[in-house]
Amino acid sequence: MGKGSRRLQDPKKNTGKRVSVPETPNYDEMPPVFSLERLQQGQFCLSSLDQEHKASFADAMFRRRQMSWREIKQASRHGLGFEKISKGQIKAGIPQFITEEHEYFLAFRFKGKAPMVGYRVRNVFYVLWFDPNFELYKH
Repeated sequence: MGKGSRRLQDPKKNTGKRVSVPETPNYDEMPPVFSLERLQQGQFCLSSLDQEHKASFADAMFRRRQMSWREIKQASRHGLGFEKISKGQIKAGIPQFITEEHEYFLAFRFKGKAPMVGYRVRNVFYVLWFDPNFELYKH
């Protein structure tokens, strides 16, 4: 090789470093994400709410935006927390995508004691129904 030419270096051998696996996030430490993606049509839909109830729903999400799921679990069920509702209590048709792994639904209050009912996956709360007239399940 001539002057100024570079030699190719041997690739570095694996030095036995461990491969790090990312930790599973602790979803209870995250704030909830509210999704209307799976909201059911009909009597308990967002479209059946008046403007005051719709505004209260937006406010309810806003008030919970910086709370973690852990804090929400510890809050009052008639306040910023939730209560568990068994699937058998629901008077509306249960969507087919709700599998047996979902043993119960969660009910959050969004206007006074009026609940929005849905289920949680990781840190996302999927709203299925709004119940401003307390007709979705026995209260």
